[in-house]
Amino acid sequence: MRKLVIALRSTRHCLWLAALLALLAGGIAFVPAATAQGGNGGSNGPQLTVLAEGLNVRSGPGAAYPAVGLLTQGERAALIGHHAASGWWQVQLPGGGAGWVSGGTAYVLVSGNTTAVPEVTGVVPATAGAPAAALSPSPAMAGQGGTIVFQTASGGEIYAVAPNGTNLRRLTNGMDPALSPDGQWVAFTRWNNDQNGALGTLWVIKVDGSGERAVLGDIHQPKSPVWSPDGKQIAISQQHGGRVNEERKCSSDPPPPGAYDVDRDRDEEGDVRFCYTLPPHPYYGLRVVNVDTGTFQDLPNDLFSLSPTWDPVGAAHLVYDGEEGLMSLDMSQGTSRPLTADIKDHSPAFSPDGSRIAVTYWQSNHWEVQALSADGSGRAQLTQTSIRAILEQQVKGQIPKYWNNASPAWSPDGSQIAFVTDRTGQWEVWIMNANGTNPHPLLPADVQAGLKLQYNGMEERMVSWR
Repeated sequence: MRKLVIALRSTRHCLWLAALLALLAGGIAFVPAATAQGGNGGSNGPQLTVLAEGLNVRSGPGAAYPAVGLLTQGERAALIGHHAASGWWQVQLPGGGAGWVSGGTAYVLVSGNTTAVPEVTGVVPATAGAPAAALSPSPAMAGQGGTIVFQTASGGEIYAVAPNGTNLRRLTNGMDPALSPDGQWVAFTRWNNDQNGALGTLWVIKVDGSGERAVLGDIHQPKSPVWSPDGKQIAISQQHGGRVNEERKCSSDPPPPGAYDVDRDRDEEGDVRFCYTLPPHPYYGLRVVNVDTGTFQDLPNDLFSLSPTWDPVGAAHLVYDGEEGLMSLDMSQGTSRPLTADIKDHSPAFSPDGSRIAVTYWQSNHWEVQALSADGSGRAQLTQTSIRAILEQQVKGQIPKYWNNASPAWSPDGSQIAFVTDRTGQWEVWIMNANGTNPHPLLPADVQAGLKLQYNGMEERMVSWR
């Protein structure tokens, strides 16, 4: 049975890596490109190209004006007006009409001779700067503290926002953002390319978007950074050994599970021989990096050690997603022990007091958020699809589709949890009480739609809250 569990775990991690690399190859860029995918307006006149994954078009030159449209990454729009006081551009929309977008260099790239673009006067900008910085806080979110950071996708844009939904701003691009204990820095990673075994870098940036710097480079596929309680170290997952590329083999033994392109023939002596291709089968280990110096130490780990979370009250204690469930690592002793024996547990996250761990749990055919005590007991499911939603689908003659809920992050006081969900038909960041009650969206629906979040169940850390 143990061998079967390990085989299933290994197969899952192979599929996880293959899916992530497929996403990269399919266009999720880890370094954003300004390559346009199509043209709006004339190609000879001045125009802008959208760099952000989604950019609201508004009725006036400021973020408080109502949205009248949306431009997505790579789209171009002809420039027909400019408002110098705000720096916003008036653009021609693809389907007709006009609107305003931020001129921030993090959001758009302006090209062509703009000297002939008319200056628009007589309007007062409601908000200057980032296109979503003037959101009104929801009453349900009032009084919450700290900062929330989230990614749109692995390698996509990273944003910061107040927990009441205000002051949304783009920080950078990368993977798996994690706020430091004091809430002042964000750690994240980037990969150099989409190849198996690709090298990557651990980065940090201030929560105001300044001071971005590399901490350590030349790491194989780094993921899931997490800060030590004192903020001096960061633990990461890294590709560490195993089979990085496909491998073609021939043997008298039948091909193992997962092999493909299988051929069967006979050798010169007449014995049956199988030739087949084995998929990549990389291992993942753990590494702790000093934030100031970049010095590091590789830790004891399973063959597949992913998504570490650092015990906030145990400076030498990590929990991570191992081969057969969650593993508890005592770094001072260099020893690990099983915390859970459920291979469906993923992406653990300690509560601020170290008493609870929230996990992303694979429940039959969808993701849910669960929480358990730090010793592995007391498991409770925090999210679920409403009975009403199931009944509505059944009335329409549909097979019920359950909501996905994933990537939990605790509030600084441990009373709430932020997570991502697709319950509205698109991935969004939501907040709920720590017992699962009162789930509600972090941002207005139109803003969430413009961000185009994507969760793929590949140990992503979508959200962090400090």
